[in-house]
Amino acid sequence: MNQLPSSPRKLGRRHVLALGGAALAGVAIPRVYGFAPNDGARRIKIGQIGVGHAHASKLAAYRRSPDYEVVGIVEPDEKLRDTAGKQPVYADLPWLTRDALLNTPGLQAVLVETHVRDSLANAEVCIAAGKHIHLDKPAGESLTHYRQILEQAKAKNLLTQMGYMFRYNPALVLLREFLQQGWLGEVFEVHTVMSK
Repeated sequence: MNQLPSSPRKLGRRHVLALGGAALAGVAIPRVYGFAPNDGARRIKIGQIGVGHAHASKLAAYRRSPDYEVVGIVEPDEKLRDTAGKQPVYADLPWLTRDALLNTPGLQAVLVETHVRDSLANAEVCIAAGKHIHLDKPAGESLTHYRQILEQAKAKNLLTQMGYMFRYNPALVLLREFLQQGWLGEVFEVHTVMSK
């Protein structure tokens, strides 16, 4: 295969064909680019607040990744905690109070996976504690409050990430490149299906 450029922005048609072939062959596109997984020496310490959101079980992906160390989980609702405690994704994780989680030495980021009504309050506390956050969608019940949290994060140089599925999926990243380069011509109609 031809040598790929160091940056996805420098892709040409030949490289796209190579990537497409690699994807069809089952090779992960990040591997084609030469990204190596973290060796575990500098794992990112994260925790999760809440199990009430429908996507809270995404914690399993963080637990499998060599890039993260999940230090604990917070769920003040005893019924939700009991139900979640029976799921493999939460097995062997310590259940903490929010204050205990936020004061965990080395904690860098928090996944906010509460019921929507509670997400912004928890996100704001995390930002105030100096932690980066991943906030699942929707951001909450108040756009004004969400904007305030984004401003607080910006002032503290903290990252906030909204949980939009597939935003960084290699296939979608490649499709955006196709569109930006005009390789599909003028797109006038799109038909998509996303099923579970």
